[in-house]
Amino acid sequence: MTDFHAAIEIGTTRTVLAIGEKAADDRLRMTCHAEIPSTGVRKSQILDINQATTSIKSVLHEIERKQTEAGSSIMLGNAFLVVSGQHIKADPFQGMIAIEGAKVGSDEIDSVYRSSRTMQLPKDREFLDIVEQDYEVDSLGGITSPTGMSGRILKLNTLQIHADRNRINDARTAAESAKLEIRDPLFAATCAAEAVLESHEKRNGVLVLDIGGGSTGYAAYSDGYLAATGVIGVGGDHVTNDIAHAFQTTNSQAEQLKINEASAIIGASPSAPQRVKVPGSSPLIETRTISRRALETVVNARLRELFTVIRETLEDQDLLNRLHAGVVLTGGGAAMRDLDALVSRELGMGARIGRPIHVDGLDGEEFPAAYAAISGALLFASRNYEEKSVIQSILDRFF
Repeated sequence: MTDFHAAIEIGTTRTVLAIGEKAADDRLRMTCHAEIPSTGVRKSQILDINQATTSIKSVLHEIERKQTEAGSSIMLGNAFLVVSGQHIKADPFQGMIAIEGAKVGSDEIDSVYRSSRTMQLPKDREFLDIVEQDYEVDSLGGITSPTGMSGRILKLNTLQIHADRNRINDARTAAESAKLEIRDPLFAATCAAEAVLESHEKRNGVLVLDIGGGSTGYAAYSDGYLAATGVIGVGGDHVTNDIAHAFQTTNSQAEQLKINEASAIIGASPSAPQRVKVPGSSPLIETRTISRRALETVVNARLRELFTVIRETLEDQDLLNRLHAGVVLTGGGAAMRDLDALVSRELGMGARIGRPIHVDGLDGEEFPAAYAAISGALLFASRNYEEKSVIQSILDRFF
């Protein structure tokens, strides 16, 4: 059977579903993807399960429609869940064993691996991932492969990523109500990194910022491994809300202003008109204008607040000066005009927009970086999970 996997992301602004097929040379072909506006979700968390279920049903029907048009009979029965939100945390944990026979062998490697999986979580927490970092032999650290080394104590440093079990269960409940089984939950920020980073960037040190509607996930790599990760509760919707509040517009009007007119940097386009038309919410409402500089001031203030938090977080973890490959921006929020320039200014390093690599099937998308997390989830699944059919009969879906 062909190696297919599916992933779903129930975000603040949109629900995305995608199917990927493992291809040659460790590549992935995204055979079909669809998205619809989310309902019942705020700040990356489900607040209304019935509304979230409706969103999942709608995106399932859209996938099925596209599959039918393409002449495919695949029906989804299960999918990996891409999750974000401030409830996601990451803690360091160290596995440790005594070295038998004074040299590290395969038995010691297996034992320290098992030891690194013994961290106990509270009952209301659930693991998303356990990321191996480096080994230590006695007092010597930074070891990538300790086999054959002499010593008394072997340690394995890991980063243990976990989430609120109840929030994950809410997503499972909504999906199951739509007749979609959830396999494993995967963290959006590390999924995005899986999709957009090259191995040399991880070695040189790099930061991925996955900017969603309700939150921003970050993943910092140094010396080839994930050094720090987490979520900050500011996303693109906060910018939209600030615009709506400052200029007394609807959220829809504010979103259009943000996308079509605003810049992350004040005065970035001096030749642009100084006044900006506010999109009409009704043909009967008279068109008005606002100051472009005032609009950009509101946007810039919120984004600088976000990047200040990120900078201080990285400084506290002694990582800011180790990110020699710069910053890679992903997520729908990364589409903001001049955002990469603002990031470079605020964090003091180069920044680029992260298009998924080793992934085919996104050529028709205007902004592929918005699909980085779900692309990475499919890549991760195809590389690390045994095949499990995503196919489900129509009778199972509707009866």
